[in-house]
Amino acid sequence: MNKNKKVMLVFLLLIIGVVVYFMTQNKSQVLEVVKQVKMVSSSDYVFDTVQGKSIGINVADKKFKIKGMEDKIVFLKVFGWDCKFCKKEIPELIKLKKQLGDSFDVIAIEAQQHSKEVSLKKIKEYGINYSIVSGDEQRDFYAYLQEKYGWTGIIPLTIVVAKGGDVLAFELGAKSYSLSELMHASLKRN
Repeated sequence: MNKNKKVMLVFLLLIIGVVVYFMTQNKSQVLEVVKQVKMVSSSDYVFDTVQGKSIGINVADKKFKIKGMEDKIVFLKVFGWDCKFCKKEIPELIKLKKQLGDSFDVIAIEAQQHSKEVSLKKIKEYGINYSIVSGDEQRDFYAYLQEKYGWTGIIPLTIVVAKGGDVLAFELGAKSYSLSELMHASLKRN
């Protein structure tokens, strides 16, 4: 009987190890920076884009009021240039922005702490038509996401914000569905 318990324990540990391995190999990436943030009470954030614009965001319970974008659907993204799943979303974001014009926008926070120069080079390389924010200055915003939404640093992160600021979706990691499908599903919930 003792031998059976040992075999079961070894088997259970093996299964746990396999599960942990596959979780770390998930279609996502966890940012180290989230482990370093402190809790914050601030609800106003200013995102300075690498393109030279400032975007003000006021956050409250399940609301992200983005100044100048109140009449748009907005994808607020946290991504990284080195994240292969994040890079796969870029062409779709460009396409959505072109198709939907002024009714839709994207604010993407590059959270892997690349320089402004690297981001500007990538914007040109990919033909990006939306705002990119340097993420190394956004630790308080990451802390807010961690505190209020339980975000653990997994990227890509997509927050779908409706016209008027209601948060329609908070999606972690890569998905089997497209971003346009996510938007349509989110709008149906609204």
